[in-house]
Amino acid sequence: MVDHETPANERTELLAGELYERARTLVQSIQDPPGLTQPEAVRTIAGNLTQAAFRLAQIAEELDACLNRELDAGRLGHHRGDDPVPTVLKAHDALAKATEQSMDLGVSFRRACRALDDIHGTEDDTTSAQQEAAEEQTPTDEHAEPRSAEVQSAAKDFPHRISEVLSDTPASPSPPEHRPGPKPPPPRREM
Repeated sequence: MVDHETPANERTELLAGELYERARTLVQSIQDPPGLTQPEAVRTIAGNLTQAAFRLAQIAEELDACLNRELDAGRLGHHRGDDPVPTVLKAHDALAKATEQSMDLGVSFRRACRALDDIHGTEDDTTSAQQEAAEEQTPTDEHAEPRSAEVQSAAKDFPHRISEVLSDTPASPSPPEHRPGPKPPPPRREM
């Protein structure tokens, strides 16, 4: 979606809207008959959601960095004429919490993937489920893609298959300070 006529902020807002729509469509695809019929699909989706959760953490950090830059440059105002610093600090705290929660979500999805590494559907069940799914391939709304379309996974941006990267041995829960990826930003200013 590269539209050079649309300003950058508006394009970014549209992408966030598309993210919401895609998540809504994913929920409908899972809920509507025939839904998911193979545990392998559950593992793949959980792997993609792992990547998405870690990206959400990164997005929260970038949003906070943007607010920080604008505040430091003196380009933020308050609609009541108040000092914007206390309000931006509240947003900073909320975004730091969103970063932490997104990281926790990613770790939880990763654990689910690891737990499902040894699980597979039986041949009889998957064959009949695939036949049922083929008979009921209809999109749920005008934005939905046909279910027969090839699924684009997070693996296209990932150099190895998720199952190759995630170890077969279940990992013990790591303490929050040893989690991979970004950490919530430290408090910026005093009020």
